[in-house]
Amino acid sequence: MAGRAIVIGGGAIGVAAAHYLQLSGWQVTVIDRGEIGAGCSYANACLITPAHSTPLPAPEAVRDVARWLVRPDSPVYVKPRLDPGFLRWGWRFLRACRPHTAARGAVALQALAHASLALFEDLVTDEGLAFGYQRRGLLHVYVTDAGFDAAGRDRDELRKAGIQARLLSRAEALEFEPALAPRIRGGMYIEGDAHGDCYAYVRALAASLQASGAQLLTNRPASLIVLRGGRVEGVQIQAPQEVIPADLVVVAAGAWTPALLAPLGVRLPMEPAKGYSCTLSGFGGSPAVPVFVVERRVAITPLGGRLRIGGTLELAGYREGINAVRYQAVVNAAQEVLQEALPLDRAEAWEGFRPLPPDGLPVIDRVAGADGLIVAAGHGTLGFTLSPITGRLVAHLADGRPPTVPIEAFRLDRL
Repeated sequence: MAGRAIVIGGGAIGVAAAHYLQLSGWQVTVIDRGEIGAGCSYANACLITPAHSTPLPAPEAVRDVARWLVRPDSPVYVKPRLDPGFLRWGWRFLRACRPHTAARGAVALQALAHASLALFEDLVTDEGLAFGYQRRGLLHVYVTDAGFDAAGRDRDELRKAGIQARLLSRAEALEFEPALAPRIRGGMYIEGDAHGDCYAYVRALAASLQASGAQLLTNRPASLIVLRGGRVEGVQIQAPQEVIPADLVVVAAGAWTPALLAPLGVRLPMEPAKGYSCTLSGFGGSPAVPVFVVERRVAITPLGGRLRIGGTLELAGYREGINAVRYQAVVNAAQEVLQEALPLDRAEAWEGFRPLPPDGLPVIDRVAGADGLIVAAGHGTLGFTLSPITGRLVAHLADGRPPTVPIEAFRLDRL
């Protein structure tokens, strides 16, 4: 039976969970340590991409990371540290790179992503949510001959997952997207993917929540989930300190989720995978469709009058601050494939911590021994893509209804 629900976390996952809980009749309060949408939702790559909904751990990841470790501007950077928790996480990551493990994870994520894309369509069409949503597909571009030579294999893998894609020669890619520079080697157009402004999505959902009676508490860090007799009673928040009573608590706090669960004796291995983005306003050389530079792992997304360039994955703990070399590598990847020079004097640089479990799969589950406590976190680079379906699944868990897609792979106890 619906009652009072607190969602900790005002990003894409948190507000989506709050939205579907409210639709189920829950009285919702959203608590965030900062402003709504000011974390990873603020300036991510803004792709809604079933095509990229695969776990980061994969057989080729071992080869790629080993090669990239010696390059400070590589797509992935791991700062060596003798932290037992990080070493355990790294060992689990390597185990998740085994072919059969990665394949199972990919099937589970693909099911989530396709269901989520359908919900995005519903949010836009039926609920009138406005955030610049467009379903124009995704254009992979290749900057090396070796990369383009492997594109056929990538296309075949996508087709096995039910995603249509076609290869484009250099001439075909330049005709398809005139904003590209002739130095590219070729492309692959992936049908069906979408994009939109993630921050606008979060703010629009938050406004809808508030208009329907939800309470939004911003700049109020949650410090403790209060349990009594194995059941949730509320959440203690700071500045000033008080306890907000609740019948249900959903922890959707991204990279800060493990710290909230630890006092309850719940261990959630997760690393903050830092990403960078550059946002340009008034750039006339933007592509008409989102572009992904395959060898550089960088996305270039048109957002109306702005262009978002995002990428890199940096495992260096909770160390804030932009690494200039790595940020510049993201910018350089865009300049490498676009014809016009980027107006970097008008650029907004950004960094954010993406929550990454060792197997690359999120946690969407009840917490055993804590009745009324649900975790929805660990979506890595797919928080925007998977947010609607995660929100709906949270509501199903809260109401005791069967999930609409299989969620066995996302259990907390697997970790």
